[in-house]
Amino acid sequence: MTKGNQEEKGKIVQFPGLKERLLEKGVHALEQGEVHEASELLIQAYELDPDNPDINTALVLSLYESKQYDKARSICKDMLLEGIGDYFEVVDMYLMILIQLREHQEVMDTIHALFDEKEVPFEKEEHFKKLLQFSEKVLNGKSPQPDEAPVKEEQPSILRGKSLEEQTLTAAELVHRNIQPFMDELKSILKDAEAHPFLQTMVLNVLREHGVDKEVVVKKFGQEKRVSPASLEDVFESDFFSGMVESLEDLLMQMNPTLFQHAQELLKRHMFLLYPFHLDGEVKDIASVYAFYTAGMFADSILEEELRDQVENTQSEGILLKLKELEEISSPNI
Repeated sequence: MTKGNQEEKGKIVQFPGLKERLLEKGVHALEQGEVHEASELLIQAYELDPDNPDINTALVLSLYESKQYDKARSICKDMLLEGIGDYFEVVDMYLMILIQLREHQEVMDTIHALFDEKEVPFEKEEHFKKLLQFSEKVLNGKSPQPDEAPVKEEQPSILRGKSLEEQTLTAAELVHRNIQPFMDELKSILKDAEAHPFLQTMVLNVLREHGVDKEVVVKKFGQEKRVSPASLEDVFESDFFSGMVESLEDLLMQMNPTLFQHAQELLKRHMFLLYPFHLDGEVKDIASVYAFYTAGMFADSILEEELRDQVENTQSEGILLKLKELEEISSPNI
């Protein structure tokens, strides 16, 4: 075979969206703990687009997790030299790789240079100082105490310290980003009973869109549940939601179509806040309460009176109290 034929045979036809697909599959594998498969997929994506910050970051993380430290170091160094990715996120990955390689002098030189140039952000100072002290002790022949051993820095925060509106917009963007660096924070939001339920639903949808199939804990409205995000239905595609809409249509559409639209929007907002939970009870009973409540909101006294008999029971009173509780929760203005 001639060289020309060999070169022709060796050419790779790049299909549209191939690198994006490789990145998506690689990140998914990384999120599931399949680190070797992740690094193989991400190396392919890297070969197609070596300057892509998301690909580089995900690849370095997968190489680190699969203990391929030399490769991770090389790519990380290139990222720093070429300004690829978030600078301090890359620096942090680079330092953790150097520690695994026992390159403590380089750890010290790198951190000293950052402090000398006064470039270290306030929130990173304590972390870098601990790494510096650890490497100094190792080089001085002292054995660090177990509680001094460096651990991976607490994963960078992407949502903490922001307003609900900012958190919501950021969470929406995460659907198209590598979420691995933020997984701990996202999971902690889901199991924080004090977190805003709207944000919790946004986060859960991000995990679902990324195909995360490992179980996570969700705590909201006094309830707790372990769910696999990838297996969850869309909040507005469940049998419960479609049954509710059908019942509301039967109750309101002919008498007051505008009120039906308002009741449907109210239901959507509440279901989004409750997800992955929903109101307990028979669909028709809950729909009657929604119709009654909406009629009262919009001063349709005739319809409200007609529906009163259907909601004057203990179960309906409990549902009505829950509706009022949900209505007191503000949703973000975006």
